[in-house]
This record gives sequence, structure tokens and C-alpha cells, in this order.
Amino acid sequence: MPYPPVAAGDPSKLVLGVDDLPENLLFLRANLLVARYRFVGAASGAACLEILTRETPQLILLDVQMPEIDGFEVCRAIRRNPAFRDIPIAFLTAHNGPDDIERGLAAGGNDFITKPFNPVTLIERVAYWTGRAPQGGAPGAGSGR
Repeated sequence: MPYPPVAAGDPSKLVLGVDDLPENLLFLRANLLVARYRFVGAASGAACLEILTRETPQLILLDVQMPEIDGFEVCRAIRRNPAFRDIPIAFLTAHNGPDDIERGLAAGGNDFITKPFNPVTLIERVAYWTGRAPQGGAPGAGSGR
């Protein structure tokens, strides 16, 4: 799958993907590795918070619908911790109604990427949030901040 040159990742950039479905994590991992990013996956909100005690990702891709702790609560927990609060968080979810977007931004999220997603668009957004893309707004992001 070809990616535009601007989307070529930096192998020193770590992206943390959080999703309770293993196939979603595998798909994210495959796309990010092809684009030359490092990737670590977490199958739950609790696993995400535990990984953050050992790793400092440049971006967190966070699903909303997960058992035990939903993505909105995970986002709030990350934002409450001064060590993690500046890490960009992009919700990667099928929950993309206006109320969902409002809740995500209120929880401290920076962006929403709708599932199913186009892999090229995903890599463009990852490049933006990890500082690899040209400035001027996240590609295709009407809701990013």
C-alpha cells in the first residue's frame, strides 16, 4: 500500500494504539509499521495507563467503546496526570456523532478519526500529531484542536 512521501514516519516516533479488539490493533500496527512508526498496542484502558508508566508515545490512538473503562474516561485519566497531559490523543472510533465528538473534546481529546478509516488518512493524521506533517491544520480534521 503506497503512502505519500510526507507521510513517511520517523522510526523514533512511538504511537500507542488502544482498542479491545485484537484485529483492530493488528491493522493499526501493520499500517503504522509500513509508514515507519514504532507501535505499541493496549487491549484496555487499564493497559494503556500501565504502558504510559514505561513508555512516552508521541500520539495515542484511543478507541471509545471498551469494557471496564471507556475511552473518554481513559482520556480524562491521562489529562489528569501532569506527566502525560501533553500527549496528543486522537479518538479512533465508530462513535462519531456530534455528542460523541463533544464528549471526546471535553475529555481532552485532540482529534477524531472515524472507523472504518482510510489508511492513508490515518497516516496523514498520525504524521500531523507527531510533528511530521506540514503545519496548517490536521488533514481532514474539522474537529482537531
